[in-house]
Amino acid sequence: MKKTALLPVLALLALPLGAAEPAKRSAAWEANCTVCHGDDGRSQTEEGLKKKARNLADPKWQASVSDGRLTSSIQRGHDKMPAFGRKLNAEQVKALVAEIRALGKQGS
Repeated sequence: MKKTALLPVLALLALPLGAAEPAKRSAAWEANCTVCHGDDGRSQTEEGLKKKARNLADPKWQASVSDGRLTSSIQRGHDKMPAFGRKLNAEQVKALVAEIRALGKQGS
């Protein structure tokens, strides 16, 4: 086998487990958050970059923000982020806060 044929195989082996498949997001995340924050929460979408949306996966930022503040931002909006308090129920907001926390555990 040629050395060049091994390169793609070696590259795949170097990936951390689970890196090839992103985490499954809730329907509330998909419908309301993905457009700006993306599936990974890093806000590298066209809309997220345009609005300068927060990188929700940044562990340093996550350590500086409370669950109460996340809940308030989701319900009432923050800066350019719209309010979702009338669109989402308390259970959905709580689930989104948990999803945001999980993003911080995945790294920045």
